[in-house]
Amino acid sequence: MTPPPPDAAWLPAAARWAGAPVAVTGRAPLAGGYVAAAVERVALDSGAAVVVKRTHPREVAAMRALAVVPGVDRPRLLAAGRDAHGSWLVMPFYDGPALDDAGDVPAAVWAMLRRVHAHWRGRRPRGVPVVDARWWRDMIATHTLPAVRGARDRTGDARFAEVADLLQAWSVDARLRAALALLPHTLTHGDAHKGNVLLADGGAVLIDWGNARVAPAGLDHATLAAQGASVPAGGAGEVERLWAQVQVHVQYLGFAADHLGVERVTEMVQTAARALDALGPALREERPG
Repeated sequence: MTPPPPDAAWLPAAARWAGAPVAVTGRAPLAGGYVAAAVERVALDSGAAVVVKRTHPREVAAMRALAVVPGVDRPRLLAAGRDAHGSWLVMPFYDGPALDDAGDVPAAVWAMLRRVHAHWRGRRPRGVPVVDARWWRDMIATHTLPAVRGARDRTGDARFAEVADLLQAWSVDARLRAALALLPHTLTHGDAHKGNVLLADGGAVLIDWGNARVAPAGLDHATLAAQGASVPAGGAGEVERLWAQVQVHVQYLGFAADHLGVERVTEMVQTAARALDALGPALREERPG
């Protein structure tokens, strides 16, 4: 397992946050998630705790971008760096359960996303990938299609083959390319599902920015809406809403193919197809003539 960064690399930053020198009194891996083995909860003698995390440079870049957004102080980046084992970051440990599937997304999360989207609208934080036509094509080719084809090979179900053919066509679909060229981009979480919302002391916090992207803001809205969340009024327009529906249902299709079965995959594809069918007329209305 990749070792954590040395304590000496981040303890001075933790001391500045605590307002006094601190020392480590205990550490334990955090349970849950795909990267739990690379994430530790580290207790400090001040009584506080921090999360020390090996991560992709993209998450470090996203956390640095969050740090300059007025009114956004959670999640807070305490320290970050890179060594021979890769990138790492340190942030406060936000103690609280994840939002369950039936829970309402707290207003604080919507407000935080609104501030982030507004601050970075039309700009790209360094180190965060841009969702454009090439990114979309590559996502399907390297992530979604291999998972769907793998499910086809494991199960022999012809429906997976049909989905694979559809994905190949969608990867170069002119309507999606036009929408991405038209819509303004901003910093997005990219994976804003309810499991990443912690109901912590002091208020809810949206964690795990490792899938951050520069994309239309509707991506974050659609991810939460797909789990039954009610998106506040005044959000995305029709083109953005429809594009985001396609994006979200395709980007999670690989997970569904690996874990949820062909019925769920078919349902997600049908939702994406309906949105794509409506996207063409919406684009013509947005760009008459």
